[in-house]
Amino acid sequence: MNDDDLLRGYRPAGPPPELRARIAATTGSAKASAERPSAERSTLRDWLPALAAAVLIVLFGTLSYRLHADLEARLFVPDELQPVEQWVPDDVGGVK
Repeated sequence: MNDDDLLRGYRPAGPPPELRARIAATTGSAKASAERPSAERSTLRDWLPALAAAVLIVLFGTLSYRLHADLEARLFVPDELQPVEQWVPDDVGGVK
């Protein structure tokens, strides 16, 4: 007995027949759905949740930007009112 005879039981011989039949049936149904009229295919109703999510993302992004801009405008301090920190070296008598 050589190595090929010993390993023959461990080598795959191919897919089982029932798997082959399932794949063939799935492929057939995909072809059948492609041949259906367009009314049975994807409609606008299928895309409404995705479109609504995209509109909400844009809406909340715009609102967030405007709110941020309003807050920044209200909290803005002009340059002449901002404190100026002057750091003086320690040897000249700086901050202790």
